[in-house]
Amino acid sequence: MNKEKFKIYTIETITLLKELARKAKVEADNPKEGSKDYAQGVIMGYYSIITLLKHESFAFCIDQKELGLADIKPDQDLLGLGRNPDVDVVEDNWAIDVMDEEKIKGYLIDSITLLKEQALEAKKEADNPKEGFEDYNKGEWMAYSSLFSLLKHQASIFNINEKELGIADIDPQGNLTKTF
Repeated sequence: MNKEKFKIYTIETITLLKELARKAKVEADNPKEGSKDYAQGVIMGYYSIITLLKHESFAFCIDQKELGLADIKPDQDLLGLGRNPDVDVVEDNWAIDVMDEEKIKGYLIDSITLLKEQALEAKKEADNPKEGFEDYNKGEWMAYSSLFSLLKHQASIFNINEKELGIADIDPQGNLTKTF
């Protein structure tokens, strides 16, 4: 098997995740009748997911360009916010280490653990929404559900054991009821 399967898995999965997020952005910008709140929830879910992955790359000193994350700016590309020079951080000024297989595996496992925590919160909010947030919360949960379906599908393609990544206990169809 490929010695860089986790690296390739990560890059390919991020590429597909960005496609899902960009498609969700188009749908959020042009919502069908009665689906505006749901579409906004979906885009906010993808915003949270991609933002977490970008932060984790910083924590693990992994170059966002190598992961395929440098070409997406969640604030601008997903939420449509303008650039704020007072807040923007120059991402190219970090200390970057060599992206080896063990570092990528650690990045994946840590990111997935944090994403599962966020997903559990989104699922709780979707199951018990505040008045007026029913569709929004369902949309946000859908982004996480799509992410976990993608992670599992990609793991099968790359012959990666789901337990190794920490995704074996996830049912992306909505039965996310236990803590991880």
